[in-house]
Amino acid sequence: MNSPSVLIVALPIPLYQRFEYLPEKDVGIQHYKIGTRVRVQFGARKLIGLIVDKATTSSLPVKKLKHISESLDDEPIFDTNLLSLLFWAADYYQQPIGEVLFTALPAVLRKGKLITPATNTLYKLCSDQNLDKELSRAPKQRIIAELLRTQPQGLNADELSEIIPGWHSAMNALLNKNFVEKIHQEHATKIITSNITTDELQLNTEQQQAYLTLSTKLDHFNCCLLDGITGSGKTEVYLALAKDVLKNGKQVLFLVPEIGLTPQLLQRIETRLAEKVHLMHSGLNDSQRAQTWLATKTKQANIIVGTRSAIFLPFPNLGLIVIDEEHDLSFKQHEGFLYNARDIAVYRANQLKIPILLGTATPSFETQHNVNNQRYQRLMLSKRAKDSSIPDVKLVDMRSKASSDGLSNELIQAMQTELEKKNQILLFLNRRGYAPTILCQECAWIAECSRCDARMTFYKNRNILKCHHCLKEEKVPAACPTCNSDKFLWLGEGTQRIETKLKEIFTGIEITRIDRDSTRKKDALEEKLQEIHAGKYQIIIGTQMLSKGHDFPNVTLVGILNVDHGLFSTDFRATERLAQLLIQVSGRAGRSTKKGKVLLQTYLPEHPLLNLLLAKGYSAFSKEALKIREECAFPPYTFMLLIRARANNMGLTQSFLQNVKSILTKNTLQGITIYGPIPALMERKAGMYQSQLIIFAKHRKSIQQNLSEWTVAITALPLAKRVRWDIEVDPLEMN
Repeated sequence: MNSPSVLIVALPIPLYQRFEYLPEKDVGIQHYKIGTRVRVQFGARKLIGLIVDKATTSSLPVKKLKHISESLDDEPIFDTNLLSLLFWAADYYQQPIGEVLFTALPAVLRKGKLITPATNTLYKLCSDQNLDKELSRAPKQRIIAELLRTQPQGLNADELSEIIPGWHSAMNALLNKNFVEKIHQEHATKIITSNITTDELQLNTEQQQAYLTLSTKLDHFNCCLLDGITGSGKTEVYLALAKDVLKNGKQVLFLVPEIGLTPQLLQRIETRLAEKVHLMHSGLNDSQRAQTWLATKTKQANIIVGTRSAIFLPFPNLGLIVIDEEHDLSFKQHEGFLYNARDIAVYRANQLKIPILLGTATPSFETQHNVNNQRYQRLMLSKRAKDSSIPDVKLVDMRSKASSDGLSNELIQAMQTELEKKNQILLFLNRRGYAPTILCQECAWIAECSRCDARMTFYKNRNILKCHHCLKEEKVPAACPTCNSDKFLWLGEGTQRIETKLKEIFTGIEITRIDRDSTRKKDALEEKLQEIHAGKYQIIIGTQMLSKGHDFPNVTLVGILNVDHGLFSTDFRATERLAQLLIQVSGRAGRSTKKGKVLLQTYLPEHPLLNLLLAKGYSAFSKEALKIREECAFPPYTFMLLIRARANNMGLTQSFLQNVKSILTKNTLQGITIYGPIPALMERKAGMYQSQLIIFAKHRKSIQQNLSEWTVAITALPLAKRVRWDIEVDPLEMN
């Protein structure tokens, strides 16, 4: 019997293979299109799959083949370009193709459903006959009716909630009395009409030169680094280019590292370009993300602002990609499909023959290396916009300065001066909680996580200890579990401790804290940022969430409380990240016409990194650091691969990785160096032991041309089923 034609289907499972299925009974294979979803039987489960190919013959006996259960789409949900991009990503990062493809789909489509355009429900007053008399004893209903009288076009739920909280029950009563009617309209992409300022953007000389250079390259691939100091007005250049792209009828994608940056950028785009902005980030619910996906695919969305996953949206007519803060680690996905959105964006721009703009004040070493090798173009913005000046930066030697709970007297006095001038102050400390360590004074017992090689952080307001790695929480013990003493010391400072101390020092001053603990609720971060801009708070305490992109015109003093821990990390990238952090945080000061000042507290004032950075700036520091990287044969001068293993005992991970190393060294490959197996920097995390192999290669091809073969061989190892393992190409962290 001849082997039948089959459909090749990718499934969302962590297996490095595709699966063969027969068409539905009485349906010819020609009726199926590549890129459409199907429902299939996989073992005892029904799964949603994606057709990725067709084959005229099967590699399996006919009796082992199953039929497609159901076809879900008439037309492909991925076009040819996007499907090609995802195949490349799966191959380059050596990730299971099914998981990669389904990462690019909204949850609604992953569940086998369809996305239908959202409807907008409007409430309109349909009759006001006898209204005042009928509602004389229903004050809330009367308030709603009077509001709707002034809004003949109607109001939706969001608009009503903003004006009249808790309106639902009163509205239901009005609907039952036939005073109000509900009208359902399909959402349209409407132009925002409030606060529009569509005048030509006023660019300074450097901005104008950058814009003119880039505007001539909108019809072909060009990767450009816009290297601009903090406050130099990089966003103005983005907007000027976006305006040209929109005039040409094409779409624009803005990628940002953090959700917190989207509201500010959204407002600037909508008020300047008179164009509705669609958002794509993890803070939205499944329905909202699905609507952005649909609007993008149907060309209803011309501008999208999103975090890393937005790079996979189905753009039919993309004309420009902008990556703001390109150096940021948040563009790297650290779980599941391990990809770098910045690098995929560069590939996608090249694939579509469109320009891509990488903006930052602190370029990553990889991007600088590409500029030095003339793969990328560099344009400089060396002056601050709006006539603002670069802030003065001073090191505060904590060895000789009196201090209280991590705050030097010099910093406190400087804060008092700025507060008297009605200015705002930003204090940066990248450590949450009240104190990072609890210590017994009698026996030196330290509270450590029972599941991780990490100390537990003390949260005073809840009287708990919390591990920031596995999120385990437990009550603070009444007495030391080792010696039964009740004498504890809280060592170090977290943002909560700084907040408590400042409230003692500056009574009557409004203080806010912005970290992951204080912004857990939906829209909490956006609300706090709006309050800061409105001048509600004089002192802002923040973690890394506030170190980038935010523009606080009234902040004139920035205090950086503790950076020393970043100077002695075992990760070779630590100094690069620390330098970026210091420049970015310092850049929040003096962004208007007011002069800014930065006080950097340190116990290591003679450290060469700090002095080079402060004396000559990030560019000089990065040149020196890149020389060291080259001498040590570290990225970006080599290419790196990590193979990790996790198991409930260290011996298992070490044995597995030793077997993996044997596979890699079976045929000695020139230019490849393998280290390990070695324990991870955090050897035990969430109850699992972690080990890794570190592979360096002089040439990218040395890894890429062997990676697929290695993956197949590793998957076949007997121990591969007893450990959790993954491959990470171009890792940015060593933990």
